Parts: sequence; C-alpha cells; structure tokens
Amino acid sequence: MPAEDLLIRHATNAANGDAIRSLPANIEAEAAFLGAVLIDNRVIEELPVALVPGHFFEPVHARIFERVRQLLDRKAVVTPVTLKPYFEADEALKELGGVAYLARLTADGQGLLAPRELAGQIYDLALLRELIAVGRGLVESAMDTSESVEPLEQIEQAEAALYRVAEGA
Repeated sequence: MPAEDLLIRHATNAANGDAIRSLPANIEAEAAFLGAVLIDNRVIEELPVALVPGHFFEPVHARIFERVRQLLDRKAVVTPVTLKPYFEADEALKELGGVAYLARLTADGQGLLAPRELAGQIYDLALLRELIAVGRGLVESAMDTSESVEPLEQIEQAEAALYRVAEGA
C-alpha cells in the first residue's frame, strides 16, 4: 500500500465519523519529517522542539521515530536500510507496503526544505490533541452529576491538567 494510501485511510476514517481520526494532525508533515531525518540524520540535532514518539499522530510514524532515536543514541547511522530489520514484522507497516514504505519516506526529500517547521507543526498539533483530551475530560466530568467532586475542585483539576499540557510544551 503506497504512502498515499495511508493518507486516504485517515481521510476515509475521518469521513466515516471516526472521532480519533478527526483530531488535528498532518500525516504528510510527519512523513516528510521522517524522510528528512532518514536522508540526513543531523536534522534531529537542530530541532526547535523536543519531539517524542507520542507527538506523532500516526502510530507507525511514532514507532519509526522511536527506533530512529534509539539508533541515533547509539551513534548509528539511520537509513531505510538500517531500519529494515526492526520493521519487517510490523503488521501496521505491512499494510502500508512493508519496509518499502521506509524507502518511500525518503523518495522526494521535500522534508529537507523545512524540517524545523515540520517538527514544530508536529509538536503543535500534538499539543492541540492534548488540549482536546483535557477539554473532553472536563466536559465528561462536568456532565456526570453523580460525581462526588465539587465544581470548584473540578476547576482545580482542569487547571492542573492544563498546566501539565503546558509543561509538556
């Protein structure tokens, strides 16, 4: 399944009302950023934000990024070829065409034009998803009248949750 199919899969899920897929995300930016890192590993050294796997919306991208970080921490050179053994059995990656997807990430190199901006966008969108989660939790808590927590205590809990999101920034 080509990389474009990943984008179609997400669009189809969003069109079918899958709430998790309608969260703010840019799968193309994630793919372009990963491609840039796989072309030039030094890209990771110059990021304006501290990306972690959890910032990636697409779980396959999160796993790729996590493995890239692990290998770079060991001073290894990371390319689609060096990543291949780690992802040959990855079922989700097989849906995207298997390890050939890793090579496709580097195919056009467009991520090299603005890797810092792509990383910033991935990070910002992850923060927005965290804010949405806090908001949803706040609404659910406020709607549950059987809840024994007082409204002012709920506000304090919401403030603490927002603070945790801000601390992640």
